[in-house]
Amino acid sequence: MDFIAIDFEIANENMNSACSVGLAYVENNTVVKEQYFLIKPPNLKFDARFTAVHGLKQNDVIGQKNFDEIWDLLKEDITSHLIVAHNAQFDMSVLYCCLQSYGIAIPDFKYVCSIPISTRACRGEKIGQSLKERTARFGISIEEHHHAGADARACAELVIASVKTKNRKSLQSYCQTFSTIPIKQFAELNPQTSFRTKRKSKPKFNRVAISEIAATTETFNENHTLYGKNIVFTGDLLSMDRKEAMQKVVDIGGIMKSGVSSKTNYLVVGRQDPKLVGANGISSKEKKAYELQQKGLDIQIVKEEEFLKLLRNEVI
Repeated sequence: MDFIAIDFEIANENMNSACSVGLAYVENNTVVKEQYFLIKPPNLKFDARFTAVHGLKQNDVIGQKNFDEIWDLLKEDITSHLIVAHNAQFDMSVLYCCLQSYGIAIPDFKYVCSIPISTRACRGEKIGQSLKERTARFGISIEEHHHAGADARACAELVIASVKTKNRKSLQSYCQTFSTIPIKQFAELNPQTSFRTKRKSKPKFNRVAISEIAATTETFNENHTLYGKNIVFTGDLLSMDRKEAMQKVVDIGGIMKSGVSSKTNYLVVGRQDPKLVGANGISSKEKKAYELQQKGLDIQIVKEEEFLKLLRNEVI
């Protein structure tokens, strides 16, 4: 064999939680054999974030072989060939941690990452490093991305395409030509022991600093309903943005405040984003205002229509 491409999927953030593995065997720049195994991890916890990626759940691995049984089937192939993986640090760490978890001696073999291999073949093109982006560059389709078997084959085909692009006979001669592609020893691996998925960042409010808002007039109508009153906003207004609304308040002598307190006179409630305030649609500012009302404080909670009337100095 020229090399064997390998890909693991894991059930949760622990790198010893391999739940599937795929291998693609390459000889004379052709995939000649493929293997795929489901693996029962030592802990049957399947994190929903990982399942969302590869689609595997606890029920899929019940009754499947443990890693040590899979290793007995694969160790001869893996330890006697050059191993390739896309982002090899991940897959080699999974293998290393699984071996440690079952008390299996760490073997030594050579491995190489398909990222620098393919980088050399498309150097200067600014192609992203993901398997999907690299294979797309070479016109390689992935039948089911994040299925370990499909990804292992795609990795193998990516390497083959890279080798052919540079008119080399094999991966070995390719690596010898380009010394910047590191071939590493598995026994010398410094494995990562956990994997953190990228969490979606929480949505943020469109904040406007009160310090940015200054009155554009020197005189005020002291008889205006909002003159000298403490005003707080929560949510978005439909008729104007937050900064414009705040400007209108200070231009009639109102006082902008960022949070609800016992000194608040009016809380203006706009449209709320459920992603920010939850399913009940009530912000923390509005909750606090209701709590202070229950304690007898005179805080008026007004909607946008009422706020517009107040700006016009109309009775609500």
